Amino acid sequence: MKFVALLLVSALAIAGASSAQSDSIGSDGQSHPIKVAVTVDDLPEHGDLPPGVSREDVSRGILKAFKENGVDHAYGFTNGYFMDRSPEEIAILKEWLIAGYPLGNHTYSHSELDSVTTDSYIADIEKQDRLLQTLATFSPLIQKRRMFRYPFLEEGSTLEKRNAVRAYLAGNGYRIAEVTIDYDDWEWADAYVHCVAKHDDKTIKWLKDHVAGSAERHLRTSTANAKLLFNRDITQILLIHVALFNTVTLDKILKDWRANGVQFVSLDEALSDPAYAINPNLAYEGGRTFLEQIAEARKITITQADPTYSIERLKQFCK
Repeated sequence: MKFVALLLVSALAIAGASSAQSDSIGSDGQSHPIKVAVTVDDLPEHGDLPPGVSREDVSRGILKAFKENGVDHAYGFTNGYFMDRSPEEIAILKEWLIAGYPLGNHTYSHSELDSVTTDSYIADIEKQDRLLQTLATFSPLIQKRRMFRYPFLEEGSTLEKRNAVRAYLAGNGYRIAEVTIDYDDWEWADAYVHCVAKHDDKTIKWLKDHVAGSAERHLRTSTANAKLLFNRDITQILLIHVALFNTVTLDKILKDWRANGVQFVSLDEALSDPAYAINPNLAYEGGRTFLEQIAEARKITITQADPTYSIERLKQFCK
């Protein structure tokens, strides 16, 4: 309780500071809408689920939030390992296509690039492509499947590995779906499932009440960092996961963003921005957003997201 109280005090203080900022001010001093492309990783399944909740329930809950908030072009990034134990879940991929949402490649096994060889990583991309191709007769949207999202946002700890994967992607008609906004929804989702299992209603309420604030801070931070790095606004790319927590919180987040002037656009539109044609040419351990890569490559210090809702703190809930 003491820990949660401290977080609440800190969150209120930061929220006051955030509310004093302009919602969307361009580098020319004029107001501009913030454009955001929404992307969803790990279809058709992410994380554990409590008894009585199905993967279909999660998928439909997220699609409902999209439809109610005018998110018409979200890309779903798919894995294929579910086929080994729950092949019926391919119906979820079909449901996304029916709803009008394209599917991209997130590798078959969701492997960390630095934990496998380059050849095996590329083979895993190809295996997922073959799975997606089986849906070609089901929906013409599957023709847009050659959009790639790196698992864990790991693009290679050596330039040799990074460049080899990029060369394969470019040579096979893939575009890289970079990320600029990542509010660690997966960690919020894990905490939520743990708290549901322990019937900790008080902490569940705290998580529901505060995740929107975390998402808003990441949106503002990414917008400010883009202006610092490019001297202008760019279309932001949001990463979320097909997680249970999003079925109860995503609608509020999207509504709040819309109220603050955010316009939801397609990933295709986002990637048409010349900024995304830049290859930071940076080798690094672990994951990085696109803006973090650009800043590190240019040796520019950017604003880090508010530590109030850090991964380390979220991990402590309901353990």
